[in-house]
Amino acid sequence: MKKFICYMLFLLMGINCVSAENFDVNKFVDEYGQEVQSIIKSNLNYKGTENAASAVSYTIQPDGSVTDIKLEQKSGTEFDRAVVEAVEKSAPFKPFPKEAKLVNIVMTSGFQHKVEKFRSARMSIMPVEPPAEVQEAYKKYIDGVSKYMFDRIPTIYSYIPQEPVIKCTILKDGTIKNVEVTKSSGIEEYDKKIIETYTGMKVSPFPEELKMYEELPYSATVLRQFRRTPALGNPNYMFR
Repeated sequence: MKKFICYMLFLLMGINCVSAENFDVNKFVDEYGQEVQSIIKSNLNYKGTENAASAVSYTIQPDGSVTDIKLEQKSGTEFDRAVVEAVEKSAPFKPFPKEAKLVNIVMTSGFQHKVEKFRSARMSIMPVEPPAEVQEAYKKYIDGVSKYMFDRIPTIYSYIPQEPVIKCTILKDGTIKNVEVTKSSGIEEYDKKIIETYTGMKVSPFPEELKMYEELPYSATVLRQFRRTPALGNPNYMFR
């Protein structure tokens, strides 16, 4: 939970002055007001757990003392009191310069207390090395998947120039998705046929030992036995 206090950037000032020859009264009041706001903010210490907003008016006398502190907007929480105490603690402010010839400055300052609440997130992390029974179940399952996929490998060509690498994802229910050929067979049409054949295919669902996984990665290399002269008929392919 993160808490912070900020002040609204508005100052409602009433300026009472006698005269101000050769002195930029407006500039002084603006800079003085900003400084006052900053000091009050630094002294505002509140640790409530709910959002709150308050506005307070006060009169600053030429000697820097503060009078007539009054809440103009109440939050209905202890934040109201904290704002008033911050003004009281901050006084006196620095005196007005004599050339300002101001009787007083009436200010209204607004402050907000905001509480940010963050949701907690739960994340499960797969063990670096699963238990032996899980590893054994995984090997047995992947061997079965390989046999199933090997029996259905496209055989539209009796010879392929290279050994393609197939990668995909197996979902918990056995559905195969995200099929891609990461290493080409050297025949673009054959690569496309591999993707078409395996996309959406369904193998056996995960065994009980693997049910903690939502999906498993799978990859295989289609090995070919080299022959001096390509023969007609089904190629002698193997999976690895």
